Amino acid sequence: MLEKSQHLVQCNGYTDIRSNYIIDIQTEFGGSNPVSLSEYYAGGSYVPSGTSGTNGAVPTSGEIAVSDFYGTQSGITITVTEGSGSFGAYHVGYGFHTAFALTNQGAGPAYGSVSPTTYDGATIRAIARITVKYNNTPPPGFYISLSGNRAQNFFTSVNVQGYGTLLSSNATRTVLTSTTAGTRTRFGWLGVSPSGWDGTGTRTVTIS
Repeated sequence: MLEKSQHLVQCNGYTDIRSNYIIDIQTEFGGSNPVSLSEYYAGGSYVPSGTSGTNGAVPTSGEIAVSDFYGTQSGITITVTEGSGSFGAYHVGYGFHTAFALTNQGAGPAYGSVSPTTYDGATIRAIARITVKYNNTPPPGFYISLSGNRAQNFFTSVNVQGYGTLLSSNATRTVLTSTTAGTRTRFGWLGVSPSGWDGTGTRTVTIS
């Protein structure tokens, strides 16, 4: 996370000393020298859409300042407006879920919503705590489903309100394909049950 600090920076071909430094932004979000602040609009090459920090959202165009990046990080925070639903023996869940997000064995219920609806170009199909009645498809745990075939390292970690940090390297990754729902990738942390995910209110997850 970006904080106030002091660095000697090579910026646009000259050396500059500042009290809040563009090198922190480059380190957090990527890029190469010479560096320009105009490279770091939200939704551009380096900063994900919806990125916000202490001073609000990072601009997508127009005036931009180093102070816009205080408290930001390379991940994106997603607000889950919770719902809940069940589908026979196959699915009982809380959070956000779209049809066929987690299994090909029945569409499952649609419930909840998320904002924003994408992460790094992938549509978010589900962010949910899943329980089951008697058919473990999928097993109980916490799940994220993204459109397309996404690699294990498509993201690094997820900070889940009510639980803490989950690493993608520890997730069970499953690629699902069907003519009805297309291809989507399910990341699951089996046995994880964040507190407060009960189908009501809002929760946040930060994907980095």
